[in-house]
Amino acid sequence: MHMDLQETVKKLSYDQVNDDVLVEQVRMGDSGALEFLINKYKNFVRAKARSYFLIGADHEDIVQEGMIGLYKAVRDFRGDKLASFKAFAELCITRQIITAIKTATRQKHIPLNSYVSLDKPLYDEESDRTLLDVICGSRVTNPED
Repeated sequence: MHMDLQETVKKLSYDQVNDDVLVEQVRMGDSGALEFLINKYKNFVRAKARSYFLIGADHEDIVQEGMIGLYKAVRDFRGDKLASFKAFAELCITRQIITAIKTATRQKHIPLNSYVSLDKPLYDEESDRTLLDVICGSRVTNPED
């Protein structure tokens, strides 16, 4: 059965094959099918990522989380369920992005998300003096004196 499926897919180009079949091909070790699915859904992931914002990250970080969700969808999809691969992939992509946002915005990450760099110019962008310069230049006094 698997051999017939492999031969059929090899005869056809990937774009003529159903996503469910491509996922099965990936499971059989066809890296070309995985690459095709990732490229096929790349713009879909970008579109989903546009709806979200992550403090301390840029848009590409959210896209990367979405691509991880897509990879998990390929890995975990089972064709015997009622959902299509696209619906399952959309769910996995959205959940991965939301999980990343929730993880990054947890209370324990507040210090990381609201830090002030010691190398940041103190007054304006053209200033040569940094916060580190001020801290190092301060004289430490002994409270007992």
